[in-house]
Order: sequence, then C-alpha cells, then structure tokens
Amino acid sequence: MDSRRGRGYTTEATRAMVAFALTAPGVHTVSAGVEPTNPASVRVLEKCGFQRWSVDEETARFRITTPLTR
Repeated sequence: MDSRRGRGYTTEATRAMVAFALTAPGVHTVSAGVEPTNPASVRVLEKCGFQRWSVDEETARFRITTPLTR
C-alpha cells in the first residue's frame, strides 16, 4: 500500500484548488469528471462539497458553485 494513501492529501489539494479557482474573476463554478468505478475519487469530490449532476457509463460529473453576489 502507498504510504500516502488515506491521509487526506488529495482532499486537501482539491479544496485548495477549488478555493483558488473560485477567487478568480468571473468563476462561479468548478466542475470535475471521474470514472464512476473509482469510488476514492468520487468520495474526494463529495468531501469537498461537489454535487453530482450527471453520470453516464464512462464519466460521473460533479460541480461546486458559489452564489452570485451583486
């Protein structure tokens, strides 16, 4: 087993990338696609607040959106 597996590094990196992306002007949504047969990747996205919005045989699509402010 990989010594880094299960320590939360991927979740931490994903949260940081999403936070950074959502600070960019005009960015209100971040999306990701993973293979539905990869439960670890699905779980990382779910832990980071992504919502599943589409799934087909090859790809599960997730997104996280910030509310628009005026």
